[in-house]
Amino acid sequence: MDKEFTVYVSASQQMDAECEQVGQVLASLTQTSRSTIRRTPRGPAGGNPDLPALAASALYIVVLGTDFSAPIGIEWQAAQRAGLQTLGYRNTEASPSPSMVHFLRHTRFDWVEYRGPSGFRATLERTLLRRLLDGTPGFGLDMADVEQIAARLSELKGDGQEEEGPDDRRGAAAGGVILPRPLHR
Repeated sequence: MDKEFTVYVSASQQMDAECEQVGQVLASLTQTSRSTIRRTPRGPAGGNPDLPALAASALYIVVLGTDFSAPIGIEWQAAQRAGLQTLGYRNTEASPSPSMVHFLRHTRFDWVEYRGPSGFRATLERTLLRRLLDGTPGFGLDMADVEQIAARLSELKGDGQEEEGPDDRRGAAAGGVILPRPLHR
């Protein structure tokens, strides 16, 4: 493993299911690469974002639901100033607050719309797989990982349908580190 794939996720607490999906998708992507996920601080009053971790990330993901809460705006501005690759997702099932409507109108960003956590997972997985391949060899992928990712992309192209599945959260919604699987010899 040459390098880890680092992701910073900006999302309010109401988007915990989607943040859990980020962790699950990253954990399933490769067998030998390490991934690190950082997230917007939790709590009723927000908190200070980890701007050094944000700046060091390979990818910035922002997930919007009903409201645009602090400190997501600070994270957004820092990511844009740093020129980070940004993926923006908006849950169309959530009714946007006035602050969210204002933000969406003034960002001039192409938001990916989705319905529910599994809809988010489907579109996120395709995008992350493509980003990992585009970044090879920079993310430490070996040939087996590249082949696995290419095969999974082919499978996803055949799906076409986004189905709502069970909510199978397992505790990574606040961020974490995904370690490579040991090689069996």
